[in-house]
Amino acid sequence: MIPHRSATACLALIACAYAGSATAQNTDQWRVTVSPYVWATSLDGNITLAGHRAPVDVPFSDAFDQLESVVMGDVEVRKGRWGGYVDYQYAKTAEDVSLLGIPANLGTRTTTLSGGLLYRLIDDPLGGRTAFGDLRSLRVEPIVGARWSKVQADLATPLGATRKGAEWTDLMLGLRVEGDVTDRWTLRTQVDAGGLGDNDRNSVSWQALASYRTPLGDGAVSVNAGYRLLQQNYEQDDFTGQRFDWKVSRHGPVLGLSLTY
Repeated sequence: MIPHRSATACLALIACAYAGSATAQNTDQWRVTVSPYVWATSLDGNITLAGHRAPVDVPFSDAFDQLESVVMGDVEVRKGRWGGYVDYQYAKTAEDVSLLGIPANLGTRTTTLSGGLLYRLIDDPLGGRTAFGDLRSLRVEPIVGARWSKVQADLATPLGATRKGAEWTDLMLGLRVEGDVTDRWTLRTQVDAGGLGDNDRNSVSWQALASYRTPLGDGAVSVNAGYRLLQQNYEQDDFTGQRFDWKVSRHGPVLGLSLTY
């Protein structure tokens, strides 16, 4: 499974990080970063409910046409080498599908709440300073956290309608690597995997962002752009013996702002 491979990669990178040196500036000042964003997702995969297997195929070009409502954002708090974050995503979509030649409408609602603790294991100077006076550096941070997911699928056909949903929580491991390319530009990549060792429910998330920061009062404002992926797999038999499978990948460009103070 892809999540297991990602978990192995995360652990390998963490092991390499421990072997490296970790020396750079370490501030004890509290910092809070609030980051609303828009994620233009493509949806790929399959959903099985009440004996019906419905393909999910919403390309990026149709994402906003199929999207009915969305709320997304994250908050991060830091002090010294320690940090913590909470990321929230809610999206409701609807699309027309075909089941054995029968027209149908498939609606989905997804809510994802993930959070974790970060520790700045490596903070190596790159030379020079940022526009905020900090030393430019390469930072490596392991992540330990959890991801709570709630999904609901509604399938409407001329023969009737079916609704099924589920919610679950995965413990996750991850890694964040971030570096100051210039005094204002920063690159970040983050990967994490949840549900390790569980074939019935697991997930993997990956993102890469480029950020341009400018001072604002005692803090900073950043414009963030990049790409993000979340793949989830959930399988369950209900009390009637019907199968509910959620195997969906969400991926696409992301654009947002960050306010740090």
